[in-house]
Amino acid sequence: MTTIGDNSEKAARDRRVLFGYYHRIDRDLAAKVRELNEQKKSNRQNAKASGFPAQKLDHYLKSFMAEDTQKPVDKHLSEAENLQWLGLIPDTRGGDLLKQADRVDHEGMVRAKGFHAGLNGLDRVSGYDAGSSDDKIWLESFDAGKSEYDTNIPDILARIDDAANKEEASASEYGQDPF
Repeated sequence: MTTIGDNSEKAARDRRVLFGYYHRIDRDLAAKVRELNEQKKSNRQNAKASGFPAQKLDHYLKSFMAEDTQKPVDKHLSEAENLQWLGLIPDTRGGDLLKQADRVDHEGMVRAKGFHAGLNGLDRVSGYDAGSSDDKIWLESFDAGKSEYDTNIPDILARIDDAANKEEASASEYGQDPF
């Protein structure tokens, strides 16, 4: 039997209240995750309609977010080796899948990284020594990527929206009774 002021009862109530505190936070975070997953699902459906499968987005995001960028490269090489073994792509051992002229040089890689950063709205910081030739190339490419996005995305989205509106209009026409 407990008496008034019994610390064990207060401790049990406090434990339950503390659990409720953590549960509220967890519940609210779960709701946000559900909402974000719905947004992601909608984005994936729109991307698929534009010709970009979810796997491509997953791979790009995973490579972009990789702490060790060598890991996606190693995975790619391993997958390429599997395709070679299956005879689906040429065997590059002792040879070269791409002619040397087709390879991207250092400057090309710097340009690609800068363009990607501008296109994706990342910070305008190259990571190269300020004022170096790589920094200048990266910043120039960043500006080009940002400019291309800013210039073209409104038109692209408008065309997608127009096409969706035309589909909705034609679908509603078929739903009407002709008599």
